[in-house]
Amino acid sequence: MTTLFKNGNIRTVDSACPTADAFVVRDGKFAYVGTLSGAREALRRTGPADQEVDLGGQAVLPAFNDSHMHFVHFAKSMRSVNLSGTKSIGEIQERIRAAVEKRSAGDLSWMEGEGWNQDYFIDEKRFPNKFDLDSVTGEVPVLIMRTCFHIGILNSAGLRALRLNRDTAPRYGNLIDLLEDGEPSGIIKENLLDTVKPMISTLDFPLIKQILCAAQGEAFAQGLTSVQSDDVGYMPGSDYDLLFRAVGELEEAGKFHLHLGEQCLLQKKDLIREFFGKGYRCGALTDRCSINCVKLLSDGSLGARTAAMRAPYFDAPETHGLPSFTQDELDGLVLTAHENGAPVAIHAIGDRAIEMSLDAIEHAGKAMPGRRFRDGIVHCQITDPALLNRFRELDVLAFIQPIFIDYDMNIVDSRVGPALAATSYAWKSMQDLGVHASFGTDCPVEKFNTMPNIYSAVTRKNLTRDAVGEKTYLPGQRMSMERAIRAYTVESAYAAGQERERGSITAGKTADFIVLDHDLFHLASDEDILKTRVLRTYVKGTSVYEA
Repeated sequence: MTTLFKNGNIRTVDSACPTADAFVVRDGKFAYVGTLSGAREALRRTGPADQEVDLGGQAVLPAFNDSHMHFVHFAKSMRSVNLSGTKSIGEIQERIRAAVEKRSAGDLSWMEGEGWNQDYFIDEKRFPNKFDLDSVTGEVPVLIMRTCFHIGILNSAGLRALRLNRDTAPRYGNLIDLLEDGEPSGIIKENLLDTVKPMISTLDFPLIKQILCAAQGEAFAQGLTSVQSDDVGYMPGSDYDLLFRAVGELEEAGKFHLHLGEQCLLQKKDLIREFFGKGYRCGALTDRCSINCVKLLSDGSLGARTAAMRAPYFDAPETHGLPSFTQDELDGLVLTAHENGAPVAIHAIGDRAIEMSLDAIEHAGKAMPGRRFRDGIVHCQITDPALLNRFRELDVLAFIQPIFIDYDMNIVDSRVGPALAATSYAWKSMQDLGVHASFGTDCPVEKFNTMPNIYSAVTRKNLTRDAVGEKTYLPGQRMSMERAIRAYTVESAYAAGQERERGSITAGKTADFIVLDHDLFHLASDEDILKTRVLRTYVKGTSVYEA
């Protein structure tokens, strides 16, 4: 099938041919990009087009690629109790109570809720606990997760189901919060929460396929045709084979068109070895699914004060946060991934966690000097100039989420102090140094809506203005629109090792592109970024979404 797309305002994100007004798609790939006359000449030599599409002067970009999110979690969250925007523990209770009342009599299966943030509570800015949930849940086991997904709250029924009690709690150390009598309060953190999530999963094979199909439509509406996702640890029983089988069957049936690149959460050496020992390798599994890297979690979140810091928290001097590993443990995990041919993407938010991650990557590089891996750090929030320079020196990728500053600009000074805050979220400085920085959203921590993410990058302004009005955080770190679009397209493809296949409108690459109702490079005001909508999304030259 050959299609001529003409009369477009096309930004290719290809320095060899930055703009165009036409391109030819043949068998799912760009066959020619340039002028309409050039396209017609190319078709004269190779054979006529089967159809022509007039773009009517509308703006065209390569399709977006979210470089870090949790796609299956997002898909599943569409069925969870939505706690986003709650302003009090009482409002959380009201939403949970309403969900319990809708259940069939005798249904004691797990209920999950997510999205609350105690910093937005109007009265007590504390974490909920089991007592808050018990009053509205009865014997239904419940887990509600903070918006960062590093803190979870279990009710008493949930604690009993998981056998978390006075006797078993000590083995988990500071990952479980205890009351004065030694009983769990219901608050669990970090690695313990990650262990619990697949244990209580209500997913099964048919449901996984159903929610994947539903969620890909939401992605297409945002101009996303590729996502890089941490899903392996979210499967029931951490059964990653289940995920890959579901995607494979959907693709074979012609129902799955999103490109899903897996950042595989494997937090132990034996799990890494087991995974690759089963025959999995980094690279393409199928046309629409690939394995990109091993994912590691080295600390928590800033909002929960579990991000690992070199100095004590400015507003909580009793804690430095929660590093997930010792340096030796992290060194060993990165080296084990490399020995199995896989790069790593390490979740690191605090400056201590980032330093440890860079040290581990450097250690692995020295242990295997003949091999090069596109290792990266996910989030990269609390930094100083020395850490930024190490990204460049070690050629470490930065998986960044500009949308994070909407919330974090309100807490970063109080969490880490003004001096360190002034050198953090310094993504333009990374780009200036030549660091490969790609855009993602960490969805469902934030929505994977693309325009607010771009807006945050190029304006550094807050989106949430109810109580504080308009604020700008470190305006010197604003990115140009050109750099922002590049980070969302070809840099995200580079982070997945796929820059030769996607990320720009270039002859030979997969024809994934979008049509917008505004030209992002010529807007009357920054606010028009937020008004911009995706009109159509194409995968392999075929429309998969139309507004």
